[in-house]
Amino acid sequence: MPTLYDSPRYYDLAFSYRDCDAEVEVMRACAERLGLGAPRHVLEICCGQAPHLSAWHAAGARYTGVDLSRAMLDMARQNAGRLNAEATFVEADLAAFDLPEPVDFACVLLASLYARDTAHLRAHYDAVARALAPGGLYFMEWTVDFDPMVDVIDTWEIERESVRVQASYWTRCINRVDQIYEDTLHLDIEDKGEPLVLEDTAIRRRVFPQEFLAFVAAHPRFEFVGWWNEWDLNQPIDGSKPVNRPIIIVRRVQ
Repeated sequence: MPTLYDSPRYYDLAFSYRDCDAEVEVMRACAERLGLGAPRHVLEICCGQAPHLSAWHAAGARYTGVDLSRAMLDMARQNAGRLNAEATFVEADLAAFDLPEPVDFACVLLASLYARDTAHLRAHYDAVARALAPGGLYFMEWTVDFDPMVDVIDTWEIERESVRVQASYWTRCINRVDQIYEDTLHLDIEDKGEPLVLEDTAIRRRVFPQEFLAFVAAHPRFEFVGWWNEWDLNQPIDGSKPVNRPIIIVRRVQ
């Protein structure tokens, strides 16, 4: 079966329901509210084909993207070329990258922090700490599991320009002691009448809320700033209602 991340066009289509311009506005608003000001140099980890690049470029920010998929990064470079955007792309693991100069804002979106175990997760945060200038912010979407024992199943459908994508996403617990889950993204595609199936399975070390707070408190280079529901800074997460698409922010300290 062809791999999903070698087919960035279909991956891009499957997630085209997202409003990337609005998401960048939320990230910029967070930076402004938290005293950073407008981000000048943004790092996106697990950037894929860089769907947020256009909005960051329009906002006047430099962009650096890190991803393991060469096909995804090739598409991102093509997008940057069309935009004439100031962008750099690094093919590297999320826990093993180094940048030539620090950034002031980093993000990982769409629950893309696929750390396979505790050591990998710690190495990731150490890599982000190296990449961020003191005072910089790390913005994360859905990297903390507020319903940790629930196996997720989600489906949706997108149709654009004679291409129809039926997407399915599900998780399966492998080891509850080590908090290891297997995540699967499956696409059934019909492109001008031609069928195609794409699938990717990845291992994720899930992180629970109080565990995350303890981890950040113990990390010498980060402090916890806050977490909010539905990408909405007016909805702090307090446990009073279900959580969907949570955003989490930590700050790089001296």
